[in-house]
Amino acid sequence: MRNKVLTALFSLAVAFGLWLYVITVVSPGSEATFYNIPVVFQGEGELTNRGLMIASEDTPTVNLKIAGNRSDLNNLNSSNITVIADVSKIWEAGTATLDYTVSYPGNIREDSMTIISKNPGKIELDVEERINKTVNVVVDYIGSVPDGFICDKDNIEMDIPTIRVTGPKPVVDQIESARIQVDLSGKTQTISDRFTYTLCDKDGNPVDAQLIETNAEAVNIVLTIQRVKEIQLVVEVKDGGGATAQTSTITVEPSSIMVSGSESLLEKLDSQYVIGTIDLGMIQEDTERVFALELPEGINNETGITEVTVKVEFPQLGTKTLQVNRFQARNVPDGLNVEFITQNLEIKIRGPKAQVEAITANDVTVVVDFTGAEPGTIKLKAEVVFDEAYGDVGVLGTPTVTATLTKE
Repeated sequence: MRNKVLTALFSLAVAFGLWLYVITVVSPGSEATFYNIPVVFQGEGELTNRGLMIASEDTPTVNLKIAGNRSDLNNLNSSNITVIADVSKIWEAGTATLDYTVSYPGNIREDSMTIISKNPGKIELDVEERINKTVNVVVDYIGSVPDGFICDKDNIEMDIPTIRVTGPKPVVDQIESARIQVDLSGKTQTISDRFTYTLCDKDGNPVDAQLIETNAEAVNIVLTIQRVKEIQLVVEVKDGGGATAQTSTITVEPSSIMVSGSESLLEKLDSQYVIGTIDLGMIQEDTERVFALELPEGINNETGITEVTVKVEFPQLGTKTLQVNRFQARNVPDGLNVEFITQNLEIKIRGPKAQVEAITANDVTVVVDFTGAEPGTIKLKAEVVFDEAYGDVGVLGTPTVTATLTKE
């Protein structure tokens, strides 16, 4: 009798356990709601090939109420339920309404689950034409370099001067430039860095570019910054013809230019730069000479001037033409006699006006040096010597004299 009671109690416990398992674990009539399940798009490649794209910035989500075994429902969540919308069925821009399918993890049979409700029932998408275009990279400068430095904005170097943008037509149509901001405040050295850009409209305002694809995320820029220096332009003056740098008026135009370069090169560059030589003995009257402006390698001419005009004037000096007949031979070789064929030498002299007015041919001697001369008729350069009272007077040009040398 006692064994029968124990057996009955055991059977009752087993039955209760099976009932509890079915109710709490299997429970074929259970329901559960899953929220914010992201929609996966299928066939986007075909959509792209048609020149279309989904213009929605946020991924759509759905809520599902599902019935099934409690054990299966316990294995589901919003991350392992897959909602698929086939966008390959879209053929034109506009608002598209699509059905979607639901699938479950591999250990759960689809026929064991029943969708009681779904929200939304269909997926609505904004579809736009997908286009592309190329826009220029534009640099906007903030601040300025310190005094004594220059920024070569005209010759900025970019590894990517243009950006290709791809996306929905309404957005792409707004984009006119890819703008970079470069801060020059306090900069004294060349900038070489990588800069991100902002896509902007024609007015320079940023465009919402979440749906835009580009061919580059940033642009490498090299912007040269150098020290600048002002140098005076001068000429080397060779005195002659009765004129000196002190008695002449020499004007250089422009008188100075701004140059840039490395610290070491500018250190070597004098504050006065000689552009050429003016030989006053070869200039008989007021004149202008043009010199090409050539700077040392590595020095940049920021002024852009390529030619310099030098004006030479003689406001303090006068000129006169004389017929000189006083000749003197020097250093005649032994055994030779000299006979001057030139009897009168016309010379043009220049000097202080008072001395020029007073001088006569009798105050001038033509001296010829015959060092190394040989017998025969020769033409030699002559030296014009003025009496001591006319020491500031000079001769213009290079006079020559013809003479004959014969043996004694």
